[in-house]
Amino acid sequence: MGSTPKNVLAALTAALLWAFAFVAPAAVRPASELLLVTGRYSLFGLCGLYVLWRGWKQLRLMPTRRIIFGLYIGFVGYFIFYVCVSYSATMDSGFITAVVVGSSPITIAVAGNFAEKRLAWRELIAPVVLIIVGLGLLSVSDLIQGEDLESANDSIFAILLAIGAMLTWSYFVVRNAQSQRTWETKPDPTLWAGLVAMGAGGASMVLLPFAIASTPPETFEPYPLFKIIAWCVFLGVIASWWGTLIWVKAAQGIPVPLVGPLLATETIFGAVLSLPVENRLPTWSEIIGALFVLAGIGVYMVFDVRNSRLRGGGGGSEEERNADAPDVPAALAGREKERS
Repeated sequence: MGSTPKNVLAALTAALLWAFAFVAPAAVRPASELLLVTGRYSLFGLCGLYVLWRGWKQLRLMPTRRIIFGLYIGFVGYFIFYVCVSYSATMDSGFITAVVVGSSPITIAVAGNFAEKRLAWRELIAPVVLIIVGLGLLSVSDLIQGEDLESANDSIFAILLAIGAMLTWSYFVVRNAQSQRTWETKPDPTLWAGLVAMGAGGASMVLLPFAIASTPPETFEPYPLFKIIAWCVFLGVIASWWGTLIWVKAAQGIPVPLVGPLLATETIFGAVLSLPVENRLPTWSEIIGALFVLAGIGVYMVFDVRNSRLRGGGGGSEEERNADAPDVPAALAGREKERS
């Protein structure tokens, strides 16, 4: 199946849906960040619970250690990841958070290169340097703009949280992909998605009462309450499951060299959408820092595509197209499936 404008448009739609995760923390105020995270993933976990209930007979045949790993990787890759994203976005800016998290392809490449060498180490120097410079400019943006020291400290802490989200997501992608390649018997993709969803949802359900108790009382007035519920439903069901369904179907007609740039649009969408919610324009230091980060991602993609062609991987497999999709276990690549 060849690449068509329809496939590309569908992939861009999925990236746009995923990008709203960077907008939501500021949009749901005065609700707490923890309430957004636990609400979103409680719903996502219920979707996973339904999948596990439907596949109970297969689940019973799965080794216990694999079940525990699925729950663990879901907790780290979804729950911890979005906790870092949410607090980072509200402490500083969803624009900066989106840009920082968007540099995860480089950390994934560095980590993955240790296990399965895909690029020469010298080819990773330029992308890493560009991204470090970009992150440096983003972290001192408040100082450059003449903000007070307290505001600058908040900005730096928010950058550290965003870096934590980036590293958490990179760990999730690499560990999940490694496990899928090393297991002799691959788990059913749908069942694995359900386990990962329950890993995030289980923790969310446990912490949901605490999140409700720690949320400002004005959150439970009619409009703020409607707003937080609507965002949780949108992120937990539409953006997560439906977004992945769109992506996986679209990826069947997209060659591997296009996958990276299309996934990168999530970062661009997230950064751009955050600005109207924050009612501001980006500063020059933010723009320059973001351009450095995007340049680093671009350089990496050029090297990666070139090496893929040299290895004869110009067309690429369906698994390669889907393995790096945000919030998607690599095992989902075998089916017309769902996302978180």
